[in-house]
Amino acid sequence: MTEDQIIDQIIYSFTNYNLRDIQEMYNSPTEFTIAEFILCSCLIDQISGFRYNTDKVGKRYKKFVREYLPNYNPEELYDDLRNKLVHNYSLGRHYNLTSKSAHLHLQTINGNTYLTIEYFLADIKSALSTYFNELRNDMLVRQNALNWYKQYNIIGQNM
Repeated sequence: MTEDQIIDQIIYSFTNYNLRDIQEMYNSPTEFTIAEFILCSCLIDQISGFRYNTDKVGKRYKKFVREYLPNYNPEELYDDLRNKLVHNYSLGRHYNLTSKSAHLHLQTINGNTYLTIEYFLADIKSALSTYFNELRNDMLVRQNALNWYKQYNIIGQNM
């Protein structure tokens, strides 16, 4: 594949596998709020590898949150969503997760900040859009993604 085809493949995979799976869960008549947040965190983890081309997971995850999801605390998301939720299926001390409670999103009540999947997912979509634009137009971002792809590949169209 050419470099442009690889970039197209990366964008296609993030959009039509990662993001689609989260969106399908969200649109399901059954509520999967915890699973949706887990997949959102996994998406941040994966895309940050492509964005920064480093195996230092904590550093890249937090950097991605800082740069692309500036309304969120990188340390708290990393601790609560990536570490506690993804690895232990538990919540840390910073967040409460909810769905269909838009008025609570990023509101702190009794020391816990509420994350509402609707808004969190919208913010991730916006972050992906920004990243995809950079991926097509910024040579450093593009080269990081190509280097990461060579080492780790990505689920592709021929699945």
